[in-house]
Amino acid sequence: MVPDVRLPDLSDKEPVSPVKRLLLAAVLALAATTAVRAEPISPRFRGTIIRAETDRLEIRRSSGSTLTLRMGPRTRIYAVNQSSLWSIKPESYISVVGAPGSEPQRAMAVTLYSPSERGFEAGSQPWDTAPGASLTAGWVTDLQVGSPLRVALSYTGGRSAFEVPRDTPVTQLSPGEKALLEPGAAVTIFARSAPDGSLDAGTIAVGRQGVVPGL
Repeated sequence: MVPDVRLPDLSDKEPVSPVKRLLLAAVLALAATTAVRAEPISPRFRGTIIRAETDRLEIRRSSGSTLTLRMGPRTRIYAVNQSSLWSIKPESYISVVGAPGSEPQRAMAVTLYSPSERGFEAGSQPWDTAPGASLTAGWVTDLQVGSPLRVALSYTGGRSAFEVPRDTPVTQLSPGEKALLEPGAAVTIFARSAPDGSLDAGTIAVGRQGVVPGL
């Protein structure tokens, strides 16, 4: 709602002075700023597919509750397949879910990306898969083979190092299609929250052949 702002009276016949013009511009700018709608949040949801329709996706979450999201022309779908540590190469683009702690952080999940998806979630940010977890995505700039594997990622504005135990889940994300949205498939959904409280599925990562997305 635009606040009730009292504007200066400029209706007289005298020429409008530069000071009055500046005052009017400042008041209008303040009113417009207050009236700006807050940016929609981007919640993430994980679960298994119950059913998929042309424009609806219903999932069952780990808590047992169900959730329905809308799908539209802008909904992006990605296939998530099983991969391995040996697929990580210098200059690969990957993301790592890291446990809380000082560097090198311990990796809890690794996702490799096809060339067309490089840049996905680039940088480092808090993640909601575990308390204190983070998601870091970037290019592999240092790789030391061993047990554990040591990898360093670079991205705009930073660099992060990780230790990757041999039993860390590793998956590969690549472009997919709606046909992958089969009942029982595990999904991670990046949603858009609308002002009316409804949810639109912006990005859907769907596991193939029993794979659980590492995001």
